[in-house]
Formats: sequence, C-alpha cells, structure tokens
Amino acid sequence: MDKEYMPDFSGKCISMRLVDSDCSHDLVNPKFEVQAGRLFIVGIIPEGASESSWDANQLGAVAWEQVKNYTLFDNLASYQRAVAISERYQEDD
Repeated sequence: MDKEYMPDFSGKCISMRLVDSDCSHDLVNPKFEVQAGRLFIVGIIPEGASESSWDANQLGAVAWEQVKNYTLFDNLASYQRAVAISERYQEDD
C-alpha cells in the first residue's frame, strides 16, 4: 500500500474485529508497517484490552488483511471510557 494512502492514527486507539474472531484487538498509537512483505498495524496493547491484561503495554501487531472492521477512538481515555461502558453493560446481563 502506498504510504500517502495510509491513514494516520497517531495518538488514537483502534479496536479491530478480525476475520474469524469474535473478540476485539486493540492498539494505542497505531501505525502501519510493512513486515516480511505484509502490511501490519502495530501499536501498544492498552490495559483493559483483555480480562487479565497479561499483554498490557506490550507491542502488538495485526495483519491488516485480517481486519474486517474497526472503531477508532480519539485517544486512550476515550477508549477506556468505552470499555467501562461495555463492562457495565455486560454486568447488567
């Protein structure tokens, strides 16, 4: 993919749904990188991205061709507010 056509997600938080996956994959300050000839979106995994946060604050990468849709948050705080809303909703079920 030509760099001029890649979106700039600097400072944002992205939550992605992947092909054949029911869970989201979330990254803070994501950027596009070509690795071994494939396009990846790379960033830091935020706390709260999984129940145990076993991988929080670690570098994560997702193959862009596996992304079926995504939600883009303005920043980490916006993402954290959305996670809190989701957790409250799940508790009410």
